[in-house]
Amino acid sequence: MKISFFLEIARIAGTFIGFWLAFKNASDPKLAFHYLSIWVVASIAGIAAVESLFFPKQAAAASGYADPGPYQRQSGLNNLALAIMSMVVYCLHWGTEAEAAICLVLLIFLSLSAINHAHSLLRDGNRSWRGFTRPLGTLILLAAVLPFMFRALIAIS
Repeated sequence: MKISFFLEIARIAGTFIGFWLAFKNASDPKLAFHYLSIWVVASIAGIAAVESLFFPKQAAAASGYADPGPYQRQSGLNNLALAIMSMVVYCLHWGTEAEAAICLVLLIFLSLSAINHAHSLLRDGNRSWRGFTRPLGTLILLAAVLPFMFRALIAIS
């Protein structure tokens, strides 16, 4: 479980770097979101992929599940694909719309995952720390990322 905690800290740290860069470049909404989107998506999806693929038992335990199951590997591969695609979009400068699309895929997935964690907490009595932190963390992330995204999309229209 210690590796899951370390990876959780790494996810948060990477996301904070993205917000630091976004605030540092806030006068240019497109550039601010350009930095924010890659750091948020790569940090959250990329590190989740590493955790799911290389530390499945620890990841399952951190979420309060007994067995990682085959869908955890599939979810990890999906997160890896999302992280890779965010890097492609960033490196090839595909633009704000592509960055927003990749970021929205992550935010929608996290929102659905938060609902699943809340359901597991309330309905199944799963009292893992992720059962508490995922729903709240997702709300905070949505409230923090969406204004940068909207400012960037308005700037290009």
